[in-house]
Amino acid sequence: MNKKYWNVASIIFNIIETMLLIVSSYYLKVSLRDMLIVFFAFQISRAYFKLPKHYKAWQKCLIWTLLIFTSLFVVARVDITVGVMCAIFTAYILSGKSDISDMYMWSGRISKYDPLRDFVGISPNNPIILDYENYWRVNYPLRYEIFRYFYRERKSYEEIRNIKDYDENNIIKNECKSIYEQLEKPLNLPPLKN
Repeated sequence: MNKKYWNVASIIFNIIETMLLIVSSYYLKVSLRDMLIVFFAFQISRAYFKLPKHYKAWQKCLIWTLLIFTSLFVVARVDITVGVMCAIFTAYILSGKSDISDMYMWSGRISKYDPLRDFVGISPNNPIILDYENYWRVNYPLRYEIFRYFYRERKSYEEIRNIKDYDENNIIKNECKSIYEQLEKPLNLPPLKN
């Protein structure tokens, strides 16, 4: 489908979504003023925090938007100040900058690349790692960046994708795999499992 079609479809979807939000605030007996205050507090905060999360499926987007704003409208009906604070907090949470897995040391997920990530964390100045890193810095700047983001800073594919402004994760995944495979034998790491 061409880009023009998607732009028109997106505009129509956003108009319908906004109308549904107005209807939901009406049925919750939230004043138009309070509804607009909450709505603009959320949108301005979301634009300020950047990196907003988006769903690929319009159905998910619609359901979650209605649920979030219905909750915000209920809070605003009780107290507009608390409603605005909740709108700002929700925008921050949905920006992707606040993630529950960042609160504690364990995210609950195990990556096949964890042995190298752990090795880099324990021994960041290992001469073998530093040699490879210097080589990549000069000869493969992208690989060096991916190594730094993924293995040193422990960023997720999604975070790196946002930093690099990629449409998908394939380049990142390939580089992570290549880095691990190059360092596997010199660092005596367990072989990758497919």
